[in-house]
Amino acid sequence: MLGLAAGVFQALRVAGQRALAQRTDAQVQLSAWSAALARCLFGLPWAVLILVVLIAIWGPPVGFSGLGPGAHPGPDPNLDPGLRSVRLLGLPTGFWLWTLGAALLQIAATLQQTLLLSQRTFAIGVVYVKTEVVIVALVGSTPFFAQYLSGLQWAAVLVSVIGVVVLTRARLPGEIGSVWDLRSAWLGLSGGALLAGTSLTLREAGLILVAEGVVVAQPVSPAVAGMTTLVALLVIQCIVVIGVMALRDASEFARVMRRLTPMAFTGLLSALGSAGWFIGYVMVAPALVKSVGQVEFIAAIVLTFVFFRERPSRTEWVGMGIILISILMLLLSTL
Repeated sequence: MLGLAAGVFQALRVAGQRALAQRTDAQVQLSAWSAALARCLFGLPWAVLILVVLIAIWGPPVGFSGLGPGAHPGPDPNLDPGLRSVRLLGLPTGFWLWTLGAALLQIAATLQQTLLLSQRTFAIGVVYVKTEVVIVALVGSTPFFAQYLSGLQWAAVLVSVIGVVVLTRARLPGEIGSVWDLRSAWLGLSGGALLAGTSLTLREAGLILVAEGVVVAQPVSPAVAGMTTLVALLVIQCIVVIGVMALRDASEFARVMRRLTPMAFTGLLSALGSAGWFIGYVMVAPALVKSVGQVEFIAAIVLTFVFFRERPSRTEWVGMGIILISILMLLLSTL
């Protein structure tokens, strides 16, 4: 369910990013960095609100300071040396290092994706960026991450990618050969790889919080671990993005203020979608979460029909059917 919800919000957020990157008059023209700012700065308050609610239900992560009498005072002296380390805000340094890596990877991925969407159609951008699903499955299956998939799960991942290709092909202008120019391939494939790296590093950060809770016999909910990771990541990203924008072109902050409504809307959708992704990553392999999240394309077509009365083509029906089959395969693999 988390992957399904995240997929819907992801589709809406990416469309918002594209709107922010579109060329407008010089007074409100925004760069790719502004799209990153919309996601982190305007998403942070919503992410904090969600985390507070989850902590009220399940309790804080081990050692998380400033959250009242229920907070654990710190690491147990009998902890494994890898967990008994210097801590920042009560959380282990390993968590912060993985989260920092994820924050930088996601910023780079956002820039790549926004640049691609600003010069090619949305459908073409999706075809490239969704290589992330295969990349995260391949890299996650290495001994370092040890997120091994079953044969049925591998098949479901590949089927979901086929469904995306079929679905987006229906909306590609001209011949399919127009897709494969070198610049678009570089932006799309590298963006997919960066997103895959983001997913894998976020899972490692969240698992550190869960593992520490097991060691001290104070279980940490995957939901709390995932949202703690999200809030930490957004704080880091806000610092980096604001710093870069101030050095590049401080006048862009004024242009951002002129587009507060779409920026705030993008931030809200980002927070909701990221909540589903991050919590899902802690619970299962990111490749499975991302595969289920392909439902975003079905949601996009349904919304298009509801609001604009555009009926899906035969090819789009086929693509949606293939994606649904992949989701059913993933559900069967968990039985």
